[in-house]
Amino acid sequence: MLSIDHLNISISGKTILEEVSFSIPEGTTLCIAGESGSGKSSLLKALNGLMQARFEQLSFYPKTGPAITHQGRWLGRPGLQQSRWVMQDPIAALNPRLSLGASIGEGAYSKRLSRSERDKAITEALVDVDLPSALATRRPTEVSLGQAQRACLARALIAQPDLIFFDEPLSALDAIVQKQVAATMKRVQARHGNTFVIVTHDLGFAAAFADQILVLRNGRMEAYQSAKSFFERPTSHYCRDLIEAARDLGSLPQAPIIANEGHP
Repeated sequence: MLSIDHLNISISGKTILEEVSFSIPEGTTLCIAGESGSGKSSLLKALNGLMQARFEQLSFYPKTGPAITHQGRWLGRPGLQQSRWVMQDPIAALNPRLSLGASIGEGAYSKRLSRSERDKAITEALVDVDLPSALATRRPTEVSLGQAQRACLARALIAQPDLIFFDEPLSALDAIVQKQVAATMKRVQARHGNTFVIVTHDLGFAAAFADQILVLRNGRMEAYQSAKSFFERPTSHYCRDLIEAARDLGSLPQAPIIANEGHP
């Protein structure tokens, strides 16, 4: 369980995120949506200790250890060691000088494995993400984008994290490969029980994948609902417009929206 209460980020007096609160049960998926500049990536950076943030309470209950709780100003990475981040561009995220196997092995740096243990863990991580072990010797430029993104997921998985953050993990891929990588992500979560936090612009993906939806707009929470409730009963005009736009563009199937009282 990851729980955040009243998280705020300001840079040089400018508010980036204001009063963001949410709670993610273990083994579930939160999709974070919203227009460009709404604060989605800043939220991921704050959760990974890459931006200073102020909050009233942060609690993380990893399945592999005792509860971690923090209060006040977060100045660095406060104990979320059991988390990993899969970035948007897999080629940029992987060292071009290293083989995929070596890059994946970097994810286990804190485990102090022997060479044989490390090689076995790399092979298991490749199998986990539906990649043949023979790809371990290839460099990022010698594989497809979909294979590179799976390798990034394998690098995250080799650390056996409770929590994995994804920043637009499918946006660099074509539609068929998106479907394949999304299916891999689902199988990985079902197999290992990881908690996923995914930034995405694709509401079709969110509808198929998310347990909860958090929508950010201008640095504030526009909506925070279960996925079912969000798509059936959006709580604001803005969210309703997002859903209707996604349906008009074909990324969501047509379905009736039930207006919440006060939000016709």
